[in-house]
Amino acid sequence: MKYSIVVSIYNDAYLADAFCTEVRRVFVEFLGSQEVEQNLEVIFVNDGSKNDALNTLISLTQKFNFIKVIDLSRNFGQHAAIASGIYAAEGEIVLRMNVDMQDPPSEIPKLLETMNSGNYDLVVGQYSVRNSPVINRLTAYLYFMVFKFLTGFDAPQNTSPLRAMNRKFVNAYNALTEKSRFPQGLDQWLGFRHKYVEIQHVSRIDKRSSYNFYSRTKLAINGLLYFSDRPLTMVIVLGLFFAILGFLLGSGFVISKLFGIDYLPGYVSLVSLGLIGFGVQLGCMGLVGLYVAKIFTEVQNRPLFIVREIYK
Repeated sequence: MKYSIVVSIYNDAYLADAFCTEVRRVFVEFLGSQEVEQNLEVIFVNDGSKNDALNTLISLTQKFNFIKVIDLSRNFGQHAAIASGIYAAEGEIVLRMNVDMQDPPSEIPKLLETMNSGNYDLVVGQYSVRNSPVINRLTAYLYFMVFKFLTGFDAPQNTSPLRAMNRKFVNAYNALTEKSRFPQGLDQWLGFRHKYVEIQHVSRIDKRSSYNFYSRTKLAINGLLYFSDRPLTMVIVLGLFFAILGFLLGSGFVISKLFGIDYLPGYVSLVSLGLIGFGVQLGCMGLVGLYVAKIFTEVQNRPLFIVREIYK
């Protein structure tokens, strides 16, 4: 097997037929042969879909001989599902992408040619223009600025889910044991020779996505917590700042009393400072609690995913 494509599915298996048709067309042209089954497998991972996605995917195995379906025991999340597909992939080069074809399959040869010509271990698509709502683009830009500052990793903006990995990179990725998978961070941490290639970004076919604001926020927080302890350092600095501020204010009040100046009219401002300090303290405790929760999850050492059945 030369190429494997890993695709996670959550309630959107109705897009899989058109996706496979386009993938087959692209690989027939890329390989110069109608017999793509010997060189290609498409692994769909059913991540606990709530509709009839599994039966839809199983029926497609009769139409496309290169399809393999992994059915997980429940919904483990997109990146855990992708990890299960990468673990099962047999190809020398493994690609991951989404079924919605916002990253068109026609861009795949561009990544493969770059990988072969430059002897790269990882090639990642990068959008020249991101066809997403303005608020999504703005929040993504701000997040990656924060991520770079807190982790020291120079993760580029506008990277795509579409990526090609050779067997060296795949083996290193499969050896990871952490429960949270943030692709942009792992790309940087694993190292290897990688390259970013400009690709097209188009509108989603069905104009809807299960990846909502909550899911994006959860992924963003996990990315920061798993790749940096710098927020804890910032908490210490913030605590020292408020401690020094409190000391200076207290000293000022003592000195003013010695000179007979009464600051009772400023009682409201003191209460405000107290509430601010309490809010900061509570927030810091919450941050530390998030880190402890992540430690608890890792110490449990439960499997990242559980496969219920594999269909070919």
